[in-house]
Amino acid sequence: MRRQKALLVCVVASIGVLAPLASEAQDKEAPVRLSSIKKVFVDKMDNDLDQYIRAEIQKQFKGDMVVVLKPELADAIMAGVSEHQTSTKAVVTGRYLGLHDTATGSVSLLDQKGERVLWSTQAGDRSIWFGSMKAGGPRKVAERLINNLKKAMKEE
Repeated sequence: MRRQKALLVCVVASIGVLAPLASEAQDKEAPVRLSSIKKVFVDKMDNDLDQYIRAEIQKQFKGDMVVVLKPELADAIMAGVSEHQTSTKAVVTGRYLGLHDTATGSVSLLDQKGERVLWSTQAGDRSIWFGSMKAGGPRKVAERLINNLKKAMKEE
């Protein structure tokens, strides 16, 4: 009888110790592969960067990834921020001389629930080689951001 009680106490103690570890293992979800993302929701961003990003996704992914208009339909959510300087000084030194970015953007690709960051990048519109002859602004930033995403998906 004492042996059975001692055995029961050991079993209960083991369960008490191992149960939290088992639930922790279940809480950790398998990592999402970027290449498995086929539908993305692009959240509203400053300077209409979201509009340029939607266009770039369609242009660069050619149907391999689709933009959806409701977050619940998406495999991932893209959120970010943008800045665009339009002052005369910024235009002269940035746009014409190519010394700094006049537009910048930073985006993160989040899981479907918006709880985990799957991927993140940032880009600017500076063009040293051609300066004023190259298009810049949010459109160029979006092109570079989506190009970074495409590269990251291929590297997986």
